Amino acid sequence: MPLIQKILFYSISALILILILVLVRQKRIRENDSWLWLIFALFLIIVTSNIFIMQKLSEYLKVAKSIILIFLSSIAFFILILKLYIIITNYQIKLKNLAQKTALLEEKIEKLSEKLLHTNDDDNNNNNKNSWINNIKSHNNKNYDNSIDER
Repeated sequence: MPLIQKILFYSISALILILILVLVRQKRIRENDSWLWLIFALFLIIVTSNIFIMQKLSEYLKVAKSIILIFLSSIAFFILILKLYIIITNYQIKLKNLAQKTALLEEKIEKLSEKLLHTNDDDNNNNNKNSWINNIKSHNNKNYDNSIDER
């Protein structure tokens, strides 16, 4: 393999490895899934470092040519991406369900708050009416008492 290709492959492999480590550190990739990405990055570095390893791996897996092994590796990578996409989809469904439940609960809270507010208003209105009636009665009683005294 020409030197320029090796440098390019090493650089890409190293960048992938560094990117994975940074994303795990920033908690943008879950630790559960990060080991798969790390294995993939290390596999790229190992394969890039020595073509002999790729040839021996091809012989061990009884693959006729090394290029077929690269194709099989890309299929494995596709399966990994598909697995992660399924996990993301499941989380999106759970998130949607939680958002709907939250909206329903907020609506219930709002209705209960309004009901409680109206109940308090009714109690206050009844108290105001009662106090108004009591004021009138007491005022009438005073007037009645005053009229009796005047006679």
